[in-house]
Amino acid sequence: MSGFARLQLLVYMALRSLWAHKVKSLIVGSLIGFGTMLFVLGTALLDSIEGAIERSVVHSLSGHLQVYSADGKDELAIFGDMTMGGADWGRIDDFAVIDEVISKVDNVEAVVPMGINTAYMTRGSDLERTLGRMREMVRAGQVADARALVPKVKRLVGLLDADLRNQLVIAGEDSAAELKEKLARAERAASDALWATFDSEPLSVLEFLDTRVAPLAGEGRVMFIRYVGTDLGRFAEHFDRLKVVRGEMVPDGRRGILINQKYADRVLKIAAARLLDDLAEAREASIPIEGTAELAAKARRLKTQGGAIELMLDPDDAEALALKLATLLGVETERNGEALDLGVLLELFLTVDDDNAIARHAFFYEQVAPLVDVYPFSVGDVVTIRAWTRNNALKAVNVRVWGTFVFEGLERSELTGAANLLDLMTFRELYGQMTATDRAELEAIRDEVGVEFVGRDNAEDALFGGGDSVEIDIGADDDFDAVAEADLKREKRTMAVSEEFDAEMNRKGLVLNAAIMLEDGDRIAESKAAIAAAAEAAGLKLKVVDWQEASGVLGQLALVVRVILYIAIFIIFAVALVIINNSMLMATMERVREIGTLRAIGAQRGFVMAMFLLETLVLGLIAGGLGALAGAGIVIWLGNVGIPAQNEIMVFIFSGNRLFPTVGAEHLGLGVIIILIVSLVSTWYPARMATRVEPIEAMRGAD
Repeated sequence: MSGFARLQLLVYMALRSLWAHKVKSLIVGSLIGFGTMLFVLGTALLDSIEGAIERSVVHSLSGHLQVYSADGKDELAIFGDMTMGGADWGRIDDFAVIDEVISKVDNVEAVVPMGINTAYMTRGSDLERTLGRMREMVRAGQVADARALVPKVKRLVGLLDADLRNQLVIAGEDSAAELKEKLARAERAASDALWATFDSEPLSVLEFLDTRVAPLAGEGRVMFIRYVGTDLGRFAEHFDRLKVVRGEMVPDGRRGILINQKYADRVLKIAAARLLDDLAEAREASIPIEGTAELAAKARRLKTQGGAIELMLDPDDAEALALKLATLLGVETERNGEALDLGVLLELFLTVDDDNAIARHAFFYEQVAPLVDVYPFSVGDVVTIRAWTRNNALKAVNVRVWGTFVFEGLERSELTGAANLLDLMTFRELYGQMTATDRAELEAIRDEVGVEFVGRDNAEDALFGGGDSVEIDIGADDDFDAVAEADLKREKRTMAVSEEFDAEMNRKGLVLNAAIMLEDGDRIAESKAAIAAAAEAAGLKLKVVDWQEASGVLGQLALVVRVILYIAIFIIFAVALVIINNSMLMATMERVREIGTLRAIGAQRGFVMAMFLLETLVLGLIAGGLGALAGAGIVIWLGNVGIPAQNEIMVFIFSGNRLFPTVGAEHLGLGVIIILIVSLVSTWYPARMATRVEPIEAMRGAD
């Protein structure tokens, strides 16, 4: 018999056997089909999720690759690490050098300088900001308008007075005198005698309040901020998910900061606005406030925010808002002949439940928000950012807010929403690197005081003797005052916030790391090796990591999901192997007579083995093929409707509000091949047993 005829006979017998044992074939085929469907569905979803995570990471902050100093003690973590302290990634002293080397490597599209750090900024106390407005009005000749704010100032001073009295009650003798002196200043600030002179000497009154009283209220709200120092023009060009929401991009060669809109909404916004946002968002998602512990706690906290809002309102605005609130709430504007207190109306308004949360949220942004400072800054304002330098000195820099931005598609993500963008020159200043202006100023001081360089060899003599002594004789009649020339008045620091610099300076100077964008993102491993080789050849001590490594724990998420999925599939396939094995073993025992008959008429053991394996192969192809098509169909359907992201973490994982998975031929092919291998392996032992059946034993078994 020819090989082709033999194959035809085997196929015929395999199909006939499958049909003759329909129940067994259906059970085994269903298991094979389900396993294949699960494999295709799982791998397609996993590849889609991994691709989505890559898009989120690569096109928001990390780029395809990152480089940083090999001297760094910690591993780079673009989205933050698990430690509370600042990580040490080392430093690259001159970005221009690595830019020159890496830019020449094949497949490199751009190298973007970076440095990541944390700082803090202050909102300023309500008293300080109100006095600032009054000062601006007075300087503009609007003394009457400034006087309208006097009741508000008195309320704020009254709160300060009460706070100082509370401190005095618990203070010890050492600090009591100081607190009494502060209390005397606060009492004078609230006195009618002081304000009686406001119309005639407004600047004098404001000078006293600004320098002697406002400092007692502290710096107000402290807000920590995580920022990425970078060449903002280059960053915007190559990170295409960046989208300015309000304001404008920082112009090339200008200092400035872009605030992440998510950070502004979740951190910088006043508490009342944040709480209303959360409650309204929950109700829009049909999540009840009552019965949800976290939301109920937020509702209780919201109810206490009326006082903070009232302190922000100007007198005229407060009166107008009271009338609108009374109308909204359906209450009388007077009670017992007296005007209803605005604080009471605000408390009623901020009492939010499942029925009114969305309506109160809308009213707040229509009527209340325009009257108060919802954010601590507006686009165009100058903010003071303070950070600890690497030399443990506190550095403060004034910088203009040019606008707010989002990473498009990731607006809801907390992970990308924590990063703000700062120009590279300001970053270097906050980091502690001296600017050209600083160096020039330092040289001028050295020249003025006659500082001489002290070398290592003569340092001891210069500092502790060994040379001519110098005596300074200050006569008794000399009127020497160490602070006579110092201006001790409390003034806002000023800086040329529009200070321009040569954009080329972005390339020359310190960075902590750099993002590398590739022309072909599928060649990451190849490009990583090429960049590492180029850096080594140039004598640069750099670490080169891909986006997964650079993003820290977050970047390993896809790997963890893949491992979990593969474990689940392995368990299912292991169960399938056992079931198929048992089914085939039982089928073999049921077909002993048939096998014996075949052997009796001359069928060789190899023929019997091939027949059993071919049966499984045919069943696997049919059931596996149908399962693969079913899995592909589900993925295609999900790709059309999308899988919604239920929370901020899922938004990042899905690279948007919905995941639209795709399926490829490789998913189908690999699924069918793996299920065929599992099926054939599970059939091998029963088939081997079938080949050992002797014809005479089979005939006896039949009797």
